Amino acid sequence: MTCRTWIRFTEGGSAKCCLTRAEGHHPMKIGLVMNMANNQWLIAKSLRRAGVDAELIINAKDFGMGLPHWEEAEIGGVDPYATDITELSRYYTLPEWVKVWNPRDLQVTPQNVIDLLYLTKGYDLLQLSPPSVVYLQFTGKRFIVHEAGWIRNFTFLDGAAEKLARRGYKNAECVVMTNPDCYSLLDKIKYRKEVFIPFIVETDRYKPIPIDRQDETLTFFHPTRHLWNVKGNDRLLRAFGRFISQGYKARLVMVDWGTLEDSEQSRNLIKTLDIERYVEWLSPVSKPRLIKLYNQSDAVFDQFILGSYGTTAPEAMGCGRPVVMYLEEHWNMKCYGQVAPVLNVQTVDEILGAMVALTDRSLRRRIGEQAREYVIKHHSPELVARQYIELYKEVLE
Repeated sequence: MTCRTWIRFTEGGSAKCCLTRAEGHHPMKIGLVMNMANNQWLIAKSLRRAGVDAELIINAKDFGMGLPHWEEAEIGGVDPYATDITELSRYYTLPEWVKVWNPRDLQVTPQNVIDLLYLTKGYDLLQLSPPSVVYLQFTGKRFIVHEAGWIRNFTFLDGAAEKLARRGYKNAECVVMTNPDCYSLLDKIKYRKEVFIPFIVETDRYKPIPIDRQDETLTFFHPTRHLWNVKGNDRLLRAFGRFISQGYKARLVMVDWGTLEDSEQSRNLIKTLDIERYVEWLSPVSKPRLIKLYNQSDAVFDQFILGSYGTTAPEAMGCGRPVVMYLEEHWNMKCYGQVAPVLNVQTVDEILGAMVALTDRSLRRRIGEQAREYVIKHHSPELVARQYIELYKEVLE
């Protein structure tokens, strides 16, 4: 079957791209399955705005941060790990193009697979986010894998799920890479084709907004989950301890999520460093509230080990905030053609140096402006949607 791209014009003359079958010009239907970190939700929204008949299938058993409600609604005082979709539905009503898969459990049982297969009927192409590739690689449909960091978990393990994951990546029409650091792992497994497409940042929402701050205390924000061996939270805490001990005045705002063990380790280290009165802990908050927190901060600190970013850094950069983190230059240059305008640091000494530099208000403003320009250039919904459309055209022709 061949596919053409037709351009239709809406009222006002704006062009929208619509993937169509050659026979009779029927719209091609794209099914985006699962929603790791709400990435597929943002892709589906952007594709639909561009005229593509895209629908999203989500897992009702996902934890709160993996559901569209967390991206769209003001939600507070809710534990995302102990919240079901029914409770979140009080805050936000899903559009009709979102289907909900409600498995009895998270095991690969025949009934769970049958239920999911039923929901994927009628699509010409599936875009699979983890772990749906384990379930849906045997449907006979063409599929793309949306790789958002899952490859870090299964590359070297030999359980049944890991073997099925590698088989799915091998047989996908294309693996869409979103994390530059994961290319070193992709080289270790078999695949047909890969393409890099960045995460979407809705720059009309993630933007600088006026904030009436109650005081001028320098505020560092660390919304990243506590996972020391991946994020390097301990390095940030040690650097902040030294920053305070040198007489600088600041507070560090952190979000209490991640592994219980590492979160407790962070609390213990804060106590050991005697900086408890300078550290503020927040419960996990939904994205509308997070946007306000980005804008209330003077700088945002992400991770210091991985070498590439997820959504935290570009969201903060979209809000015009300087970001401090580690980016591995080779893979980021391969993917973006440039290294993001962040304060690129990795060691405790380097993080401390960035903190000292950020006491300069004009430097913060300059880096923040460059950061927002970078996000608009690489992560805007319109740009990313066009990249997916081009990929779909190539796969479906």
